[in-house]
Amino acid sequence: MIITGGDTEEIERLKGSLFQEFEMKGLGNLKYFLGIEVLRSEWGIFLRQKKYTLDILAETGLLDCKLVDTPILVNHDLQISEGAELANQGKYQRLVGKLIYLSQTRPDISYAVGIVSQFMHRSQKDHYEAALRIVKYLKETVGHGIMFKKNKQGGVYGYTDADWASNPVDRRSKVGYFTFVDGNLVTWRSKSRRWSLYPVLQ
Repeated sequence: MIITGGDTEEIERLKGSLFQEFEMKGLGNLKYFLGIEVLRSEWGIFLRQKKYTLDILAETGLLDCKLVDTPILVNHDLQISEGAELANQGKYQRLVGKLIYLSQTRPDISYAVGIVSQFMHRSQKDHYEAALRIVKYLKETVGHGIMFKKNKQGGVYGYTDADWASNPVDRRSKVGYFTFVDGNLVTWRSKSRRWSLYPVLQ
């Protein structure tokens, strides 16, 4: 169980109540949980999945790969093409599943992962190569993560964008958003959606 909050006295009271009801003990400050490393400093808390990323590189045989600067090509034009060579379905789904979990601390790959995850049901060779490109990008950025800084900046801010019906097959748009709370990134997502046009009544 992870307990977090800003009131240390209340946390201690909660822990005391839990210890009375259940056979459990405190393990101190959180350092590692489900593949996520928690690093503390005077500036705040840093979350990363370095070991998890290295495991992906090792599993795909890309520890010594050539580096790439971006997780996906600009104007990638990925789609399901008739007659194209199929990828190994199980292998593809396993890799993309791992990348989806990694994107919890890596907002920089969320768009690319969102693209390759669209082809889980019928993955083709170029889709698998696009997923491997994300892994190659990870080699150069293996220590990256997300920082929650201690600061006095208040407020909640959100940003969003869309590429407006870029998918040539179903005319879906790619939509992305992220939000900040007190200056720290807390949510982000990239997904496909279909837009509906409604008449404006006056």
